[in-house]
Amino acid sequence: MTQSFYTSISGMNAGQTKISVVADNIANMNTVGFKASKVNFSDVYYNTSSVGKAPSGNQGGTNPRQIGIGVNTASIARDFSSGTTLTTGLNTDLFINGSSFFTVSTTNSDVVYTRDGNFTVDSNGYLVNSSGYKVLGTDNILDTASSTTPIKIPTYISTVTTASTDDQMANTALSDLNGLMSGGVTDGAFTIVTYADDGTAKNHVINVNSEMTVQGLVDAINAKADGAYTVTMENGGITMQTDGDAVRMEFKNGDVTKPDVEASNITTVMGFDAIDEDAGTYATQTLSYHQTISAGSPSDLNSENYSSIYINEDGIIDVKYGNGDTLSVMQDPDNPNNMVFKYTLNNGRVITGDDLTVFNDVVEPANLQIQLASFINPNGLIANGNNTYTVGPNSGMALYGSISSDAFGTVISGVLEGSNVDLASEFAEMVVAQRAIEANSRVFDTTNQILQTLSTLGR
Repeated sequence: MTQSFYTSISGMNAGQTKISVVADNIANMNTVGFKASKVNFSDVYYNTSSVGKAPSGNQGGTNPRQIGIGVNTASIARDFSSGTTLTTGLNTDLFINGSSFFTVSTTNSDVVYTRDGNFTVDSNGYLVNSSGYKVLGTDNILDTASSTTPIKIPTYISTVTTASTDDQMANTALSDLNGLMSGGVTDGAFTIVTYADDGTAKNHVINVNSEMTVQGLVDAINAKADGAYTVTMENGGITMQTDGDAVRMEFKNGDVTKPDVEASNITTVMGFDAIDEDAGTYATQTLSYHQTISAGSPSDLNSENYSSIYINEDGIIDVKYGNGDTLSVMQDPDNPNNMVFKYTLNNGRVITGDDLTVFNDVVEPANLQIQLASFINPNGLIANGNNTYTVGPNSGMALYGSISSDAFGTVISGVLEGSNVDLASEFAEMVVAQRAIEANSRVFDTTNQILQTLSTLGR
């Protein structure tokens, strides 16, 4: 008889556990990135008076006779489905469109995980969460080890834009020239027309393609000179000087001797023009720029202070400065597993690769790309408070990397992830738990009354 006391107590304890879980869910209904929990129960050991018998002869079989002795909390599992979207309009507020986690470094330099994308930039340029934990960045596409490099915005940079030297420009493909504002060079032919003193014209037809290097273009033009001109690279462009009897030059897209031949747009996009027609000197616009970025300071005349940042869907950060220029990173065309810097001038010219020099003490590529982590079993993570989790024994190995990989989903800037608490469901669970506690308390009271009755039988 006394067993029913303990059975009903276990039922009331289970109800109390359910109420506690519901209370925590409701308390955090406005917590950014909060994941609601759900409690599951299981029955416990059975008091077995008979395991039953199999049929034999004329005797039919009998079933087991067992009395359960209560209920136990089997699991308290979190629901890691996405929460509601909260539009804030702040560029540093991030929503993960996927099942992965941001990685942040605590004050003890421990790596922890969060779905809370409520980030700000502190006075030192670090991207931090509301607890001051630094958001980690990476330049690895996929890795089993976490980066320890924090996202750090270079708040002051000193910028110098110059025309590329001959050596810097020579091996650059025409398609990669950062000085071309109206698109790339198309394949085909163009014609240089030279005029002698007596007005005699001579056509010099040059075939080009977009993958030709600047040095290759210079060589191709010189090969067709026939003593009429010479071509050199100078001040980030191409300079032509008439020789011999040639006193004037014209530049035309296409092969003027064969109108059916495909025309290149090279003379249009490169801007061949006379800089001293009397001297027979012609030049293009600047075709290639070189950008040097070093650490700046408020007292440096070349310094620019950052004005805003924008975080793209792939987690790459664009840092905009007071002069309208933007510093960012991109995948290396020659090695997609690596990131390289990209600098965009306020006129739209993009400078990258060998045309861009960024000193190591300013920034590194991992500072400008957010790292995410994913787990086989997120329910195995251990909650720490402050909207963070750590790896648990059953969470599985973490996979780290950049959002450039398809393994992590994307991020949406200007949006936060609200909690996924369903208030109607929580109220229903609360009522069920309340009724369970009331019912078990009735069992406890009934058992007590029966025992009181039995104790008076002997009087």
